[in-house]
Formats: sequence, C-alpha cells, structure tokens
Amino acid sequence: MRLWIDSAHQSFGHAQDKSLIRAGAAVRGDTTSTFQNKEQFFAIVASCSQSDPIQGKASTALIAQRAATMLEGGTPLEAVVETLLPTLSEGEHAPFSILQVLEGSHAHVVECDAPPLFLTRGGERVLLPVVEDVSHGRLVRECRFSLQDGDHIAMVSEGYIHARGWVRRWGWRDIATSIKRLTDTRCDAEQLLGALIRSYHRLAEGEATRDISVVAMCARPMRLATVWSGPPVDRSMDKVVLEKFMDGPGARIICGGSTAEIAARLLGTELTLEPRPKAGWMEVPPTSRLEGVDLVTEGLVTLSKARERIAEARRARDLPRSEDGATRLAQMLLKADSLHFLVGLAVNPIQASDAAGTIPLRQVVIGDLMRDLEARGKIVSAEYFGGVQNHS
Repeated sequence: MRLWIDSAHQSFGHAQDKSLIRAGAAVRGDTTSTFQNKEQFFAIVASCSQSDPIQGKASTALIAQRAATMLEGGTPLEAVVETLLPTLSEGEHAPFSILQVLEGSHAHVVECDAPPLFLTRGGERVLLPVVEDVSHGRLVRECRFSLQDGDHIAMVSEGYIHARGWVRRWGWRDIATSIKRLTDTRCDAEQLLGALIRSYHRLAEGEATRDISVVAMCARPMRLATVWSGPPVDRSMDKVVLEKFMDGPGARIICGGSTAEIAARLLGTELTLEPRPKAGWMEVPPTSRLEGVDLVTEGLVTLSKARERIAEARRARDLPRSEDGATRLAQMLLKADSLHFLVGLAVNPIQASDAAGTIPLRQVVIGDLMRDLEARGKIVSAEYFGGVQNHS
C-alpha cells in the first residue's frame, strides 16, 4: 500500500519594529516549503535569526531554497545538509529541519539546532531514536524511521516552542500532548494545522512575540483515479483504451457520452441515466450509471464547468454542496492524489479548437484542467490516443 503525505503549513510573524519599517527593511519571517511527487515528499522549516532580522530572513530563505532545489534534483538528504552547514555564517543561529519521505514510507529527518519533530501513532506519542552529533559547530539530530497509515506529524519553528502565556512557558512535552489529543480524532493535515495555530494564539494571548511556522502532516493511503474522455481516432483502439481504463487503480471516471457508449458496448452492460437531482441539472448536462465505473458525465461542458468549480476551491470541502455532474467531478478530482487521464483525440468538427478541425477542444480543456490540478499538488499524467481523421 503506497502512502500519501497529506500536508498543510502556515507561517506568520510578530509586529515589526517601527524603525525597521521606516528604513524600508523586509518583514522578518520563517520559511516553510513542502513538495511531493511520485518519488518523494519533503518538508522544510527554517527559522529566522532573531538577532539580525534582515540578514536572518535572507539566510533563512536561501537555506530553504537550496535544500528544496537539491532534494528535487535527487540529492540525498545527508548530502544536502553537509552542503548547507558550511554556508552558514559563524555564530549565526539559523535553525532548520528537513523531513524527507521516499516511496511513501521511508522517512528521514535531520534537525539542525531546531525543535524536534512530533509524531503520534495509534493515539500514542512516538519518541524517535535520534542520533545527535556536532557538525560545523551545530547540533544536528538525525533519524530514519518507517511511516505507517494514520501517523500524524508536526514540525514547528523555534518561535512556536518559545510561546509564553498563562504565567507559564509551553514546552515540547506540552505540545506533544496537545498533538496526541488532537490526532485521536484522525484529523487531516488542515485540521491539525488549524488546531495547532489556534492553540498557539490562545497560549500567546493573541500576540506573537516571534515568527511562527507550523507544518502539519498525516500519512494515509494514496487516492488514485483514472479519467477517460474521448474516443480514440482508430476504432480498433477502443478495446485497448477500455482495458487500460478498467485496469486503472482507484476511482474510474468517464467524461463524454460517446466514450461512455463505447465502454457500455464493450463491457456488455447498460448505460442508464441517473435520477434528476433535487436542485435540477442546472447548466450541467445529466450524469449516467455504468457498472464498474464510479462516475459518468457528459464531456466538454461538464469538464469546463468542473474546471470552473476547481478554480474557486483549494480542497474538495471548499466546493459547493451540489449533486450536478460538474461538482461531483470536481470533488473526485480534488480528492484524488494521483490522476491518470486517457484522452481520445477523435475530433468532433463542431468541437475543434483550430480552424483546420484537427485538434479536439477536449484536449485543450483537459490540458488546462491538468495544470490546475498540478498547481494543487496532484500527481497528474496522461496518455493520448491520436491521429487527425474524424471519428463519426
């Protein structure tokens, strides 16, 4: 079972010194970064130096940028850290932590002068067996461990640890206990992040005294979806595309009346219209039912309307509560982590995107939709079944 790291992060700073504002200096700030593709996930938290806020912000941003670039390029995490440490100015306090997860479960965390990572599993706090060392005059903790379904993880900046309120200081153990209580409900990353930020504000009595960064994560099974839209140009490829579609893991979605008819014919099953929803079909064409397929919608109009819905939402829970085909399609696309599109390039002359009638408008709309999904952190791939002759 391949795990997906659901993540959310937020950073905010305290009120800036008026003298810095008059001087036109940049606002202080920590830097956080997350990245996920088929090969890896990583999260970076770099805290800004409090002694020199202007230089500290630049140094923090550079640390995070260099680390992200090297990790995306395939550099091992230990090599990334060994490259970063010599670049830090002597005496500069610039704590950072990096978590990398390979193949969904092989986790490796390195913390340089930074707060320890928080991990809960099965309702219990997990104390990781870290190895400590001093490198280039800095305390470096390192640990490799295996992630499991349901694990919740949090990384915080120094400012979060140093929160003080209610005539007391909030320490690492207090935060770990709080995270344990929050994750007993199997909350997702967004919910965990929101709860941690609210907890900080309550403790700090509404005023941040240092820059704060939090990255919240949870491990869960990867959600997959396969989307088939459009007949292939060569009719002999119909069965090939159907087999790819039915063999695809996770949810199966068909967008297009002709495509659905091909699938129904080859599967030997009946394609039936779904009942009209209470609110009506509105501007979106009806949906259908087909055994073995999770959602069957009309093609171009529904795809375009689904893209409009996605443009106004960051997550599936942000979508309107509607049962029309475009909203249901948008929900399934946003809930999936990895999506594979099977795109037939048979051209309907009245739905061509070029004057020559050789490029189906469907291909353009799906291309735009794929870019929107990638911008939301989805892993997106596509296969095209093409040619230029019409498929009547």
